Order: sequence, then structure tokens, then C-alpha cells
Amino acid sequence: MKRLLLYSLFFLFASFVQAQFMNSLSSRIRSLGMVLNDNAMDPPVMHLGSDDVLSFSFDEMSHEYRRFTYKITHCNYRWEQSDLFEIDYLDGFNEMPIEDWENSENTTVLYTNYSFTIPNENVALKLSGNYKVEILDDDDLPVAEFRFLVVEPRVAVSASVSGNTDIDLNRNHQQVSFTVHHPKYNIPNPANEIYAVVYQNRRFDNAVAGIKPTHITGNSLQYVYNEKLIFDGGNEFRRFEITDPDIPGMNISSVGYSEPYYHADLYTDTPQNFHSTRRDENGRYFVNTLEGYGTDIEADYLFVHFSLKAPYRSGGNYYLLGDFCGNIFGSDNKLLYDAENSVYRSAMLLKLGLYNYSYVWLPDNGKQALFDGVEGNFYDTDNEYLILIYHREFASRYDKLIGAGRLNYKLSNN
Repeated sequence: MKRLLLYSLFFLFASFVQAQFMNSLSSRIRSLGMVLNDNAMDPPVMHLGSDDVLSFSFDEMSHEYRRFTYKITHCNYRWEQSDLFEIDYLDGFNEMPIEDWENSENTTVLYTNYSFTIPNENVALKLSGNYKVEILDDDDLPVAEFRFLVVEPRVAVSASVSGNTDIDLNRNHQQVSFTVHHPKYNIPNPANEIYAVVYQNRRFDNAVAGIKPTHITGNSLQYVYNEKLIFDGGNEFRRFEITDPDIPGMNISSVGYSEPYYHADLYTDTPQNFHSTRRDENGRYFVNTLEGYGTDIEADYLFVHFSLKAPYRSGGNYYLLGDFCGNIFGSDNKLLYDAENSVYRSAMLLKLGLYNYSYVWLPDNGKQALFDGVEGNFYDTDNEYLILIYHREFASRYDKLIGAGRLNYKLSNN
């Protein structure tokens, strides 16, 4: 098993469960986008003092201009508001109006696309750590949230992932291990000052936070053979693509128009008892059109119909999982059982493009979604992990993000 050295780049708390890196809080707000330096595959982690630019966008489902503002808040490693004043972490002005907007063109569903960047001529960031951006409407009510990170590289992270765990050997789980190297950075009390957080595929429901190092040396902190860092393997994400509402794309059985919406039916999915070899993007989605341009305002919306052929199951609910639904569990992505046809169904209004999705089971009163029953768990699934290292110095009022690692199971084992 090769080790993957990554330089500084880029929970299991109840408050994390209904959070996500991008999350719509209104049915009027859709297709949230957050892209670092025009690379949609990179995590939203900016380097403090660099030329990094984070671009934000969203659609409001009408052609009427609406005044939206964005509010930036510094947070601790648990995404709670930090004990800081705005002047401590912002250079410039907060709660500025979003001035870049365009109406959709040649679409059956009318929408307006809004966009802005951070930093911009009005504001820049002064500190590392977690940041939340709220989109506020005219009544100062939040309609969407974005979460991103700013790192000041002080440490390096080497990391690996293996199918050899304390639960099983090369079967259903993955063990994450990592080492924090700090030869030139002083950490007086690492057991109490350092906080590590690990995400799998940008999910909050199964994220791990607050873990302590298993070994401490003068220049490094090791997190190895920690049972809290054993993750369900899951399976490769399913995919579909539709770039023209009149042409069935990948995994689309039929398309049609029923006023006032286009509709696309996916092929009916079934449970898997094998590890899929299909390519995926680890849960991401990408808005796109057949022509490949003008996607922000020329990509139409349509209802996508999902169906899962599976027997009725009590004690919880099936949900769709992926960035397109915020990786949270709400009414939009919940599947309802069609008893007459023994099929679970869901329909979501989505923009043209390529989408990754999975089916997960959330037990009643549960906080973590499970792949058992439909997707299955396999040790060699191509999962992406993000490892964040925070430092809360003595008497400090905020958590510095001093380094991070990003690794992928298959990349780290090839």
C-alpha cells in the first residue's frame, strides 16, 4: 500500500447532520455552484494570502430581479460561529448585494442566475479557518448557504486508506490513517490544541471530528489504527446525463414534455450485491448542455424521475444521495413506495447536466445514512477523503486551519 503525501490544501456531531458545503434553504433557489479557480473537481479550500478565487452561483426560479445579499461568517471547526468581530476576519464590507445576474434564455422554465466571487473589490479574508456564506433575501432571511475553508499552510499531511481494518479484511470497510508533520511549527500541547476532521465524499452525516492522535513525537502527530476512522466502503455512484431535453442521454429511458415541464425517466434501478466498475465523480454534478456553452443561463430544467425496484422496508426511509441534493435528507430527495408496482420513486427538478447519485437508507431517528440493502459496501470503492487540521492556540478566539490532506482510495493504492 503506497502512501500518498499531500501538501497543505484543504464530524460526528449532531449539528453537522443537516449541514453541507452547499445547501438550498428555499424551493426557489436551485443549482448551487461553488468552484475554486475554475476547477470543479477541487475542494473549496483557499490558501490565505494567495490569488485563489472562489466563485459562487445559484438560480432563482423566476425572471424577476430579486435583491440578494451575501453574509460571510467565520466559524470554528464544528461550523459554529467564532467568537470574533467582522473586523477581525474581513477586510472590507460584509452583507453586500449580489450585482451579477442574468435571466435564462430559450428555456421553458424561467430562472435568473446570480453569481459573485470571494475575494472581490469589496471584501477579502484575513484569517484561516471555516467560513459560512449565507444568501439573504429582501427580508434578511437565509435562502441558501455555502461553506468553504481557508488554510494557512503550517503543516504537511501524509495519508493512506486501506481495506485492512479491525472490522474486516478487504471486504466492506476502509481505514483512513494519516500523519501531521510539523518540524518548523510549534504546537505546545497537541493533545488539547489540535483538532482533526475527516470527510468522505463531502458528506457531513458520517464525518468524523475531534479525534486525538494515537502517537505524538517532537515533529509529528500520528492518527493510525483508530476505529473512529473506519468508514463504510459504499459503492461507486450511479450516473445519468441529459444535455438536451429532447434527447435521452446516459441512463435515460425516455424524455418528453408535459406542460409546463420536460420530464426524463431514468431506467429503473435495482439493488446491487457486487462492486461496480463504473466510473464516477464521487458524488458531484456538472451543469451542461449539448452545445457545451451558455450553461449558466441556457440550460433548461426538467423533472428527473428516479425509480428503485425493491421490496418495502420499514423502520426508516430511502433517500437519494449526492451533491445535487446537498447530501442531506429532506422531502425533495426522499423516495416514496409505490406498493402496486413494488417500486420506490422520487422526482426532482434538475438542470441539464451530468449527475452522480446513490440510494441510501436512513433509519428512523438515525443520523448516518447507510448503503446496506441497495448499494452495498465494498473495500475497494473509489472514495475521496478530506482531512482538515485545526489549531486552537492557548487564549485564541478562533480555530486556525493549518493544513489538510486529500486522498482517494484507488490513487493511494496504485
